[in-house]
Amino acid sequence: MNSVAYRSDIQGLRAIAVIAVMAFHFNPALLPGGFIGVDVFLVISGFLITSILLNKKAQPNYILGAALKYFYISRFKRIAPAYFIMLVVVAFLAAIFFIPEDFSTFKEGFQDALFFNSNNYFADFGDYFAPANHEQPLLHTWSLAVEIQFYLLAPLLVLLLPKRILTWVFLASSIALTFIAEYRMRAMGLEQATYYSLYARIPEFFAGCLVALHLSSFHSEAKAPKWLPEIGLFLILVAAIAQPRLGLFPGIAGLLPVLGCVLVLLGSPHYKSGQWLSNSSLVWVGSLSYSLYLWHWPVLAVLRYYTGEEVLDGFYGSVFVVLTITLSIISYYVIECPLRDNRQKKRNVFAYLALGAIVLGASQSLAGINQYYAPKELPTEYRRYADPEKICHGQIVGDCLRGDLSSSREVLVLGDSHAAMLNHFFDYLGKELRFKARVITASSCVTIPGFDYERLPKWAQGACVRQLEEAERYLANAQTIVLAGMWTYQVKSSTFQSVLSKFLNQMSESNVRIIVLSQVPLLKSNPLRTYRFDNIGMRSETVVKKSYEQANSKIKVLSENRKGVTFLDLSDLSLFSSPPFYNELLTYFDSHHLNEIGARNYAFYAVNEFRKILWTPSVDASSSVEASVDVKRTEK
Repeated sequence: MNSVAYRSDIQGLRAIAVIAVMAFHFNPALLPGGFIGVDVFLVISGFLITSILLNKKAQPNYILGAALKYFYISRFKRIAPAYFIMLVVVAFLAAIFFIPEDFSTFKEGFQDALFFNSNNYFADFGDYFAPANHEQPLLHTWSLAVEIQFYLLAPLLVLLLPKRILTWVFLASSIALTFIAEYRMRAMGLEQATYYSLYARIPEFFAGCLVALHLSSFHSEAKAPKWLPEIGLFLILVAAIAQPRLGLFPGIAGLLPVLGCVLVLLGSPHYKSGQWLSNSSLVWVGSLSYSLYLWHWPVLAVLRYYTGEEVLDGFYGSVFVVLTITLSIISYYVIECPLRDNRQKKRNVFAYLALGAIVLGASQSLAGINQYYAPKELPTEYRRYADPEKICHGQIVGDCLRGDLSSSREVLVLGDSHAAMLNHFFDYLGKELRFKARVITASSCVTIPGFDYERLPKWAQGACVRQLEEAERYLANAQTIVLAGMWTYQVKSSTFQSVLSKFLNQMSESNVRIIVLSQVPLLKSNPLRTYRFDNIGMRSETVVKKSYEQANSKIKVLSENRKGVTFLDLSDLSLFSSPPFYNELLTYFDSHHLNEIGARNYAFYAVNEFRKILWTPSVDASSSVEASVDVKRTEK
């Protein structure tokens, strides 16, 4: 036996796996459990590399060093060329399209992806103002990083240990690591870190390894019953449809697609199921599966970044399909196949050297490209809602007070970043209406007692807990409290709605005046991105998303019929007549936060509304000067 027998049914299985992943990534509603296609890939990978290594080990002229050299060179030629070309192309696109703050985040992931460490990067990934996960063009590289890391371990195990010991090692390790992953995910709440980890994925690889060990005991076709692979396909289908209801993967509930894949691998191309999987169309898609996986996600991410929509409409959905197929075909036939051809060694050496030079050149020139396509930089007050070093957002800085610091009247302002963006707002209002405001906030965290911080990303939980404790120190003596939040995010939690209702009841019974502010209009896209797209000739329209109105309505209902509680809807102010601009001035920092200019203007137009609710000031706010506005929109 000089080579591992080609199995066309495995190519068909790859096709099913990549189609499932692409459907899920395009729109999770199409195939809620389609992400299990990645896990099918990992089982197949474990099966194939073990089969290859066992075949090498069985050769009469077997030498450990030569077998390892063959394995790593073949894996490099299979994975690296198309992978690094994808990285370079995506990096250049990101350098052109991404605003500097977003590009800085991209570069961090890019650097880890270059060294196949992106699974660890995304395991700890979390920044409130970074692009969302569905806009991260290299998020999908985590699975390739896991695979490469597994390759550092598997060959030594397979080549050094006897088969009978290998079987027990694979079984015992799989069971132990599955329970470790389950514990860390369920008991410790480390869902994101576990999902992207190598240790949680090793059982999937080892499942494929065990199939290879089993089949290597036979010198002909597989001896499994012919109906087993059909059951396996059924289990994969069930997992692809129902996996989210069964539980997060990895973990015990995620073993279903792994078992299904194992049963299919135990079969043969000559079985009925194998013949169906060997359909020429499926086999062709299977041969493209690696390229399809490489390119589909970056195309989606860039389109989402440009449109501001996670679920693309019909036009952009068609663009996604055409671009993905075109790039995958080019990648497969121009990069993958030629560079795996051992008959063109001199040409391939030159190609690999050129590839290395391209990657090195790209990594050194990206920042310059990003700056070259940048429009004239806006002043600082347009690119933030406050100085992060001077506000009590996620940390305590000084006394957290804004407004008229000499006043004896104090207002306690609590909430998430939508309250933090009101630091300039309350500084202006406080000076006009003669009060001081203590603003205590945290990212994604409405700083009221009982807030369900456990649902926040891990990176946000610590700061949330600290600010909750700090805010509670002032509640007992508070006479007036203002709440502000990104209600479109918060109302998704039924627990939060219950906590808010309880808090409002308690404050009302204590005769505390509560003002609940409406969420400002939510935009479909980040205005700073729109500004950049305009500069490179790709003007995009700014659209207001109506979901903020629905969220405001829910908060309003929760606020009604309570003594001393007022829901203050300011979303109809003239300031929001044509967001993100007002009187040709940019007033938004991103799709849902006002910038410093916007916050000051917001206060100017809201001052009369606050006067009606709070108290009659000694100085009429109508005599105040205009809000600070000094930089006008640049028209192309």
